[in-house]
Amino acid sequence: MPQNPTSNPEKKTYLLSELVDCFKGKAVPSKAEAGDIRIINLSDMSPLGIDYHNLKTFQDEQRSLLKYLLQEGDVLIASKGTVKKVAIFEEQDYPVVASANITILRPTQHIRGYYLKLFFDSEEGQQALENANKGKAVMNISTKELLNIAIPSIPLFRQDYLIQRYKQGLNDYERKIARAEQEWERIQNDIRQQLS
Repeated sequence: MPQNPTSNPEKKTYLLSELVDCFKGKAVPSKAEAGDIRIINLSDMSPLGIDYHNLKTFQDEQRSLLKYLLQEGDVLIASKGTVKKVAIFEEQDYPVVASANITILRPTQHIRGYYLKLFFDSEEGQQALENANKGKAVMNISTKELLNIAIPSIPLFRQDYLIQRYKQGLNDYERKIARAEQEWERIQNDIRQQLS
């Protein structure tokens, strides 16, 4: 871990700025020509992850996009908008960037991206994001304030354990939802047949 834990006698914490590289997403005009580069907008992010199937595309020189290209494990935080959103980027077979109203945190070797997501999804993390919000009616998270958030320090093996539990739970949840939707569809079809 970095050398300067913040002074907190109850638990060891580090400033987010010590744990990640941070950059803003790419500003892409809404009327940009379609192409082979995909962009993640706020509407593509949900509590369950990123909807990669419906990403918009645009054309640009990849060379000019190098600093914006997302990597596996990047943490995407909605920095503007009306809803706090945090998602983890998973590697795709095509180049992907985030839109300008998303702040990207690229974890160093001291922390896992999913651990940051778990923290920001917690009550403490949500309050920290709220404190970094400088907007009134519309959210506007200050990058400076964001990077000053204290992140609880736990060993990587504990981070990995929590992440594994989260991913397993999410997988189980999605499987059960899919099963429930299939059952609901079957019931509706049965009722329709009974009515005809």
